[in-house]
Amino acid sequence: MSDRKCSHMDNCGMYALFNYSATLQVWKINYCTADYERCERYKRSLEGRPVPQNLMPNGVLLQKT
Repeated sequence: MSDRKCSHMDNCGMYALFNYSATLQVWKINYCTADYERCERYKRSLEGRPVPQNLMPNGVLLQKT
């Protein structure tokens, strides 16, 4: 695993959706502490575009229930 991590990890709105569950850990491993440049949340933030809380790193919007 890389020593690099996303600069947005400390305030990413996605984390609140999972409350440190195993699912969140999978997202963190695959995006936040690895290849974060491919994260849709990260890309939108850099572009100044809105980042919905329910937007997942792969670009999929979670359905609100």
